[in-house]
Amino acid sequence: MACTAAAVLLAGCTSGGPADSKPVSAISPGASHAPTRVTVWTFNHLPNEVAAFKSTLSRLHAKYPWLTVNFVPNKDDAAYAKAVAAGDPPDVFIGSAPDNVARFCYNGTVADLTPYLSSAGVDTARTFPAATLVYTRYQGKQCALPLLTDAFALYYNKKMFAAAGITEPPKTLAELTADAKKLTVKNPDGTIKTFGFVPRSDYDVNRYLYTGVNSGSAFYDKDGKATLSTDAKWQQLLKWDRDLVDYYGAANVQKFVGQYQAHADDAGNPLLTGAAAMEFDGEWHIGEIASAKKDLDFGVVAMPVLGGSTGGTYGAGNTLGTVAYLSAGSQHKQEAFFALQQLTTDTTFLNQLADAVSNVPSTFASLKAWDQADDPHWKPFVDIFKNPGSYYKTLTPAGVEDMDTWRAFLLQYEQGSVNDAATGLASVGKKIDALNSESGR
Repeated sequence: MACTAAAVLLAGCTSGGPADSKPVSAISPGASHAPTRVTVWTFNHLPNEVAAFKSTLSRLHAKYPWLTVNFVPNKDDAAYAKAVAAGDPPDVFIGSAPDNVARFCYNGTVADLTPYLSSAGVDTARTFPAATLVYTRYQGKQCALPLLTDAFALYYNKKMFAAAGITEPPKTLAELTADAKKLTVKNPDGTIKTFGFVPRSDYDVNRYLYTGVNSGSAFYDKDGKATLSTDAKWQQLLKWDRDLVDYYGAANVQKFVGQYQAHADDAGNPLLTGAAAMEFDGEWHIGEIASAKKDLDFGVVAMPVLGGSTGGTYGAGNTLGTVAYLSAGSQHKQEAFFALQQLTTDTTFLNQLADAVSNVPSTFASLKAWDQADDPHWKPFVDIFKNPGSYYKTLTPAGVEDMDTWRAFLLQYEQGSVNDAATGLASVGKKIDALNSESGR
């Protein structure tokens, strides 16, 4: 096919052909089957991740000798798009994030899993928590299935809290600001030794603070338009952000981000070194802390919310995760769906992989069986994941471009190059609406 990877992502150049005539139903795994080989690509690449996959796929082959899986790690969305453009996609692709779910679904890159799930007797509402279905569906189609889930929460140093006389972690952003100021420690020369909390959107995963959950906002309205200029809570959220940045001073915050961004996920992380008393991060940070500084006395709670009657529901949070697709161009859709189904619903595998990569399992059954579910550090993430108020923003065929546009504006605002929040929000909202219009929404 004469399509580029960019064309696949933007327009809809898929590999079709004979595969399109295959039955749109699940196979009977216990029946007699001709030997079939399917290919599974994944973004995962670390040795412990690969080992977890290979172990499960070996068990699958032992139980169903007719099915062989060619497992290929270290493949991202761009590599997948190129394979689709070339007319030779893997049968199953596992992506690291859901941002392209709507795009791949809209342009026909991936198959709608609904008929296969129905035929296989998989009730998605009873199998997967509702938060996962938000980021795996588009316009009524089940475009992907969740593999593992990420949730985001507030980490805090218990020793620093006690020294500052703070007895309870904050539940509102106003309380967070007050605590951050109490926890801030300055050097004799006026520079900052310990930051209470750095909110800037380009640090670590702080971008997920600004998608709506913590302010009780839907990023898009029922007509698919950005709410940035119509929901006043966006201005309130930005004011909270800018006020805290200004408290520290733009230069100090810039130095912090420059110094610690490279160490967001290693032993140089500011929470671990004492350079920050609080940090917003994903559940995988628990594993990083256990490896790098096992003796750190820390707590985890849901991220504070804007406050007020409609300023977010405390206990809820952003939830998104890895996603598994069935390629529309697969020559073995039934067998490939069967492999995909096993990977996304097998409790032993999900818990094994969750432990290997420090993520949250994504089915009700795996959560119930998971030995970490009641751990005081892990339980807050499980609770956030299960909270009915948790969600990720609505996905669109623009893919990650809407968020890229939003994040560029946020940084301009935080750095002071945009000062009028209302005008800026109206402008960036129009840009995002134009992106979605151009992409086909």
